[in-house]
Amino acid sequence: MSRDRATPRGYLLDMDGVLYRGRRAVLGAAGFIRRLHAQSIPYLCITNHSCFSPEYLAAKLRRLGIPVPAERILTAGQATAAWLEGQGVRRVFAIGEPAFHTALAEAGIESNAARPSHVVVSLDRRVDYERLAAAARHLTRGATFVATNPDPSYPTERGPAPECGFFLAGLERMTGVRPVVIGKPGPHLYRLAADKLGLPRRRLTMVGDRLDTDILGAKRAGLRTILVLSGHTTRAMLKGSRLRPDRVVRSVADLRNISLNT
Repeated sequence: MSRDRATPRGYLLDMDGVLYRGRRAVLGAAGFIRRLHAQSIPYLCITNHSCFSPEYLAAKLRRLGIPVPAERILTAGQATAAWLEGQGVRRVFAIGEPAFHTALAEAGIESNAARPSHVVVSLDRRVDYERLAAAARHLTRGATFVATNPDPSYPTERGPAPECGFFLAGLERMTGVRPVVIGKPGPHLYRLAADKLGLPRRRLTMVGDRLDTDILGAKRAGLRTILVLSGHTTRAMLKGSRLRPDRVVRSVADLRNISLNT
């Protein structure tokens, strides 16, 4: 048996559109997670959202009957804090909600520094004009620009709502500075997830519902890919795209027929 075949496989799972949609679980999601647990298959749920802690997301999944513990969840906010810590960064000016500021604090990073080396932007649904203006001033003075994710919007019951990319577009246009993106489709979230699982990226499969983030980023990072049609991407969108996942299924319910270790 080759060394590559002897190495166990693992999964990275997007959440919204893969395990649940809004307030409802995707059919088959709970059974798929239980199968991973029963077969001791390594996995992490990874999300570009930075507004919520892993504990909050685990509680939401638990209410939907999906048994994912908090330690199996990795957010782009956590990945951004880890990346900054790895760069030796200690003082930043951060736009984001409390869960993101907590992730930075746990990494030993001051998130409201008067003279920051980095401006770090995440979704903040209560940000005011003055804080955005302060971020722009720091960028024009030479601070490095970092973003948790590039998503322009996210789905809600009332329709699309602005996500992190909404703020990035304005700041980039004003300052001319482009951000380093940590979340999908950037490489850093995938690398951190692989490190946490202790597996090479070639042995990981990304299960996602978006071609432009989940599948594109995973392919760039050297992962295998499965696109589910239970979320953002439709068959018409897939047909019109040059990007081809390794496999396409209706939902994770169809993954019950896939041998997870081969």
